[in-house]
Amino acid sequence: MSRQATIIFDFDGTLANSVDLMFELYNSHSIEFGYLSISREEFPELRRMGYPKIMRLKKIKARRLPKIMMTLSQEMHKSMDKVRPYDGIVSMLNELQKSGYSIGVLTSNQASLVQEFFAKHSFPEFDFVVSEKTIFGKDKALKRIIKRFKIQKDQIVYVGDEPRDVTASHKVGVRAIGVTWGLAGVEGFEKIIPDKLVYTPEELLNTIKIMSS
Repeated sequence: MSRQATIIFDFDGTLANSVDLMFELYNSHSIEFGYLSISREEFPELRRMGYPKIMRLKKIKARRLPKIMMTLSQEMHKSMDKVRPYDGIVSMLNELQKSGYSIGVLTSNQASLVQEFFAKHSFPEFDFVVSEKTIFGKDKALKRIIKRFKIQKDQIVYVGDEPRDVTASHKVGVRAIGVTWGLAGVEGFEKIIPDKLVYTPEELLNTIKIMSS
């Protein structure tokens, strides 16, 4: 890879510290949608499970999932003032841009909400922000980005906080970095292993530079 590599970031749990809000909203709608709530004590074990197993355990009905996701997304939009960037993320992105990298975002969140968040917290300007309303089809979204922006696969590194980010990246031949400060923590990457696993934004910056050298 050259220094003109494109680094694509997930949003929630990677750039934005929205995990606590997500679970707060999830639990607040448990009675409405008939699923079981989640406690902090369950986090480590749940992180080791795949989504289908979690859905069975928490009695989340697949047919209700679109409605659940729409409801939580709407609530998230109303509560984004509670969300902050992870410490060190903005400075890390600024350093990537200064070093000549192209940076983009692939998110299932609303593009307008994401752009508002970036403006409010003084993020650098991304080369693209793509919103795809998909939960388990990030590989298809990545393919569309590759085609739309005419990027070579070996020039891309995808950065995400969940095993599905790694699975999607590898499915389309893109390398993936897993971050441990988001939804999956460390435990979520025990079975689905990214090319690199990082623990701080500073380590992420150094890892990207090494992978793209």
